[in-house]
Amino acid sequence: MQNTISPASPSRSASPQQAPPTSAKRKRNRPISCNTCRSRRTRCGRQRPACSFCHSRGLDCQYEKEPEPQATGIERKLDEINQRLDCMNEILCQPSSQHYPQTNGFTRAKRQDINEEEKTPFKLLGTQRVMSILGLDAGFARELVRLERMALPRPGALTSRLYMVAHQQALSALASFSEHVHVWYPIFRPDFSDQYFRIISGPLSPSPETCVTLLVATIGLVAQYAPSMDGTQAEPTHIPYFEAALASLPIVLTDESLESVQSLILLSIYYCCLSRPCHAHDYCLIASFKIQNMLRHLDENDIEAHERLKRAYWAVLLLESELSVQFDVAQSGIWALDDEMALPDSRRTWHFDQEVWPSIDASTSPASVLSVTSLGSDKVQSYFLAEIAMRRMLHRCNTAIRKTEEGNLTYAPSIALELELQLNEWYEYLPEIIKFRMDDEIPQSSDVLSPSIFFPTPCPLSNFLCVQYYCCKISIYWPAVYQATEDAAITNQLQDHCHRFFAAYIQLIPRILAAFNECVVNRWTLFASIFMTTMAAMKGASVPGLTRSVDNDRLRQCFALTSSVNRSMIGISPSLNLFANTLKQRVEEGSPMLSSGYNIAGHM
Repeated sequence: MQNTISPASPSRSASPQQAPPTSAKRKRNRPISCNTCRSRRTRCGRQRPACSFCHSRGLDCQYEKEPEPQATGIERKLDEINQRLDCMNEILCQPSSQHYPQTNGFTRAKRQDINEEEKTPFKLLGTQRVMSILGLDAGFARELVRLERMALPRPGALTSRLYMVAHQQALSALASFSEHVHVWYPIFRPDFSDQYFRIISGPLSPSPETCVTLLVATIGLVAQYAPSMDGTQAEPTHIPYFEAALASLPIVLTDESLESVQSLILLSIYYCCLSRPCHAHDYCLIASFKIQNMLRHLDENDIEAHERLKRAYWAVLLLESELSVQFDVAQSGIWALDDEMALPDSRRTWHFDQEVWPSIDASTSPASVLSVTSLGSDKVQSYFLAEIAMRRMLHRCNTAIRKTEEGNLTYAPSIALELELQLNEWYEYLPEIIKFRMDDEIPQSSDVLSPSIFFPTPCPLSNFLCVQYYCCKISIYWPAVYQATEDAAITNQLQDHCHRFFAAYIQLIPRILAAFNECVVNRWTLFASIFMTTMAAMKGASVPGLTRSVDNDRLRQCFALTSSVNRSMIGISPSLNLFANTLKQRVEEGSPMLSSGYNIAGHM
């Protein structure tokens, strides 16, 4: 999972208390006619890049530049943060003697361009070099990909076996999708329930709209019957819905509608729920390319279609960012548009009220059930904007390293401190509806450890943001730990920054294990983060004296906790099994920190 901020003032604006009144909505500027049609005083089709009149006559069609709309509070704040980040990058490109005080072990140097290959030792990514640094086989990352690329069980023929939809099952699937999936990637607008019930009650003819509806039902049933903490797992009931959805896939791949993009996003989410990140990434890339093509020909007069496309864009960006962290895979280029893409409307998000569907008997047609709204949509949208803000910051700058005049890479403490400042500003701007506490205490000791002992999570969304916060802090200070493993001498500043790394790890583990239990969509990436951060922490703990200022009892607890994940939750993924087995072996072999006899919970 990428620990990937500009301070999330967009999240603050998502708070219900901060939402602007309806009467204060910004007026949209009316599109202007081209110069040719204006001079002729004729009606202009206003197509871009050339209107129909000019195109048919081979004329040069030119438009006057439209006045820029007045920026919202969200956009102004984001501009401020982006300017700060750009300024920081400019400073880092200047001679470092003006900005970096010389410390033992560090040479004053000019920051030079650092390519991705050079950054790999300092990133918690599944590359060959990082695997070697963490004491794993250099081919470990390739083996993960091989396992993930193994053929999935083939579904039946594409002729659907879904002859009749059970109304109660369709309703429960929609409720499950709303509760367990849509909260993480809110791509639908408030009227989606009407579309779902209308199509699920119809003939289910192959089309992008049918594919969206059937995939929502599929994913809802997958989430509903996913392995639970007690190890139980019901017989899957989603297969007929999935097979019926695949009948529309040829149309989805060639269609240019927004529903085709939503179908691809849902296919990516479906494979995320099955802990198949490579398959999920494949569909995510296709969705990204479709969105980028659609943005080239966007009709900005269609406000509703524009809003739905914005939601799809940001969902794909977050999905691709999440899925591409642990693998060396191709990028779609979707980040090139993030500065131009407005944030989604914070006040209109679909949410299916779970109090409605249990009261509907089997004789009621799903199509007769109206859309409902819920206060939960405020929390969901606040989370969505906060996650976008964090990803934006980490995409711009997330590695605290610099290059010396001799061309060597070294830890840059000043960059680390600035990144932590940005991270804390992001936290301060979180609206209260999803703001997490950072002062929760972990018990000093326990004979048998379990995430539920010390971290119940009343709000999974808040807990996931908390996980992102500490993952980000670990990523910021990992270069300090790596520098300590390479240097013979450890300065006081380096020691302090390594302490921050371990303190963040101790806070992260119980929270990320709770998130692993709660978030079926991001389960694979969450456990991959557990694996990578724990391997990095054990590598740092092996350096003599590096943990002398760390609470070693809690560090031992966290190492032991990583083996407490229920096997039923990782058994569906061959790569998660490899992660779990490797991590369990390393913990049982005993890092230098595991000598005091803490028991490892026997859930595996």
